[in-house]
Amino acid sequence: MLTDYIVHCPHAGCGWSGPLFPQGNREDFRAALPSFHDVVFECPRCQNEWAAEVIGDDVKPLLDEELAAH
Repeated sequence: MLTDYIVHCPHAGCGWSGPLFPQGNREDFRAALPSFHDVVFECPRCQNEWAAEVIGDDVKPLLDEELAAH
């Protein structure tokens, strides 16, 4: 099921928050339980991207050192 997430842009000085769909293949979201754990968002204000980990119905932004571990 395609869903959006309520997110906050983690980039300094931006401060944008709101609902966003993850970037990528929308077919990945059609299953009842999507097979992904990491997603990427693009901020509509500052246009920067960031990675996040899906945890239940929420997402947690990944720090650079966490990205290296995934």
